[in-house]
Amino acid sequence: MPARGFTLPEMLIVLTIAATTFTLGWTGLRGFREASALRAAARQVTAELTLARRLAVNRRETVRFSASTGDLALTGEDGAVLARLALAGPDALPVDSLRVRPATLRFNPRGQAAPGSVYLYRGRRSIRIVCNFLGRLRIETVRWSS
Repeated sequence: MPARGFTLPEMLIVLTIAATTFTLGWTGLRGFREASALRAAARQVTAELTLARRLAVNRRETVRFSASTGDLALTGEDGAVLARLALAGPDALPVDSLRVRPATLRFNPRGQAAPGSVYLYRGRRSIRIVCNFLGRLRIETVRWSS
């Protein structure tokens, strides 16, 4: 009667296949988490821009959206901060960096805007939120070449 069990070469082949599968899966999972966090940040910034437009119409004044060190802020004509979104700290957006072009997006009392874009970066991924002159927003994924 033959002995039961696995031989050493069989064990090595199974371990090699398992390690390769785990490595490939882990890299894909990290990329998925990175992309998911970036999409969540884009939704938060889009909500903040929508709030800026609504505040401009409701308050009948120009509302500005700008990035400063440590946060994104909505400010009224008198300079009062109407809302703030943290870029650092425990409640921060999950991004590596953020850029607003032009430096301040403005929404007037009719809901129209000075066209511009907000760029969000995380790892090798990037998302651009575009605001047109009507104050409408759209999210674009920016492709990176290797």
